[in-house]
Amino acid sequence: MKFRCVHNSIRIRIRKSDMQQLANTGKITETITFPAGNTFGFSLSLNENIETATAVYKDNFVQVLLPHSIAHTWIKSSDISLTHEQALTNGETLHLLIEKDLPCLDRPEEDKSDTFEELAEKASDIC
Repeated sequence: MKFRCVHNSIRIRIRKSDMQQLANTGKITETITFPAGNTFGFSLSLNENIETATAVYKDNFVQVLLPHSIAHTWIKSSDISLTHEQALTNGETLHLLIEKDLPCLDRPEEDKSDTFEELAEKASDIC
């Protein structure tokens, strides 16, 4: 799972093996450990009690929750992404984008074995 962020935007890219884990267990988690021993973590989880994608940040951990029914439909489909705008208390929005990881066409040396190569032609403008 890849995590990218820029001002009020989170983008998560899911490899095939991650997608299988998400379908089987309902959750994918990654952590990054820094030299001083501090960690930053993030997860993508399925949740039966929500109707829209939701992001939560607490204790150096970002949790993105997807509605169970929407996620399972997406997992089984050839759709590339899920997107949602989450309202923030300051009147702005947090953009959430969850994508199936496609191979980058401009990186021939990259290992593409765990990407959704079969969907790449459908979305040739996404890398």
